[in-house]
Amino acid sequence: MRRPTPGPQLCHTQAMDWFIKDFNHPAYFTIYADKAKDAAHEGPALANLLDLPSGSRVLDLPCGWGRLNPHLRQRGLKVIGGDISPLNLAKHRVSHPVPLVRLDFRALPFREGVADGVFCAFTSWGYFATEAENLLQLEEYARVLRTGGILLLDLAGRSALQASLEASGEDWLDFPEEGYQERVRWNADGRRILTDRLCQGESFCHDIWIPEDGEVRAFLHRAGFHVAQAYGGLDGRAWDEDAERWIYRAVKR
Repeated sequence: MRRPTPGPQLCHTQAMDWFIKDFNHPAYFTIYADKAKDAAHEGPALANLLDLPSGSRVLDLPCGWGRLNPHLRQRGLKVIGGDISPLNLAKHRVSHPVPLVRLDFRALPFREGVADGVFCAFTSWGYFATEAENLLQLEEYARVLRTGGILLLDLAGRSALQASLEASGEDWLDFPEEGYQERVRWNADGRRILTDRLCQGESFCHDIWIPEDGEVRAFLHRAGFHVAQAYGGLDGRAWDEDAERWIYRAVKR
């Protein structure tokens, strides 16, 4: 159900690291409760696209509460999780007790060449306010990978997101069963998606850069990667401009 905008604008392009608050609040588990169910399909599919042999060391960055972790380990991968949210890491330790590290993508606490793979799922790139910081995240991924190591970068397709937003509009939507309200819109220059949410008496705003395909490939190249495959879905179909998921399997040069 759509409803009038309650009160002032909640979200704008922010200089602060918005995710430090938003991903470390109990409301996070209410807003993303559906992702636990999605993991049964997404986990095996993404692990298959990562396509690393049993025994490979993989960094799950960010790991969240570990919903995809079992599916990586089922393939015989040695998984180390990392996230900035102590709340997510605490839940991960209880549900999926594997090695975990609290970290910032801009300065990973791992030595060079330590990993065979980096697993970055569910549009977890583009959080930072500047291009330099978003590039640094990819450069850090490259640094901790061995030569020939694999980065699987799973992003929302920009064109599909644009079409969805045009269809739904920018009004507030109620999700009464889930327990929150939401509004999604582009920022002023059309490069970032701003997602306002009201949940448990708190306001939240995700502020994420949604790059074009050419920008993704250019940033991966600058960071030291070669895009070996690009997929347009979890089933491994060929990349398509209008696909809902843009999934890049990039090799460390």
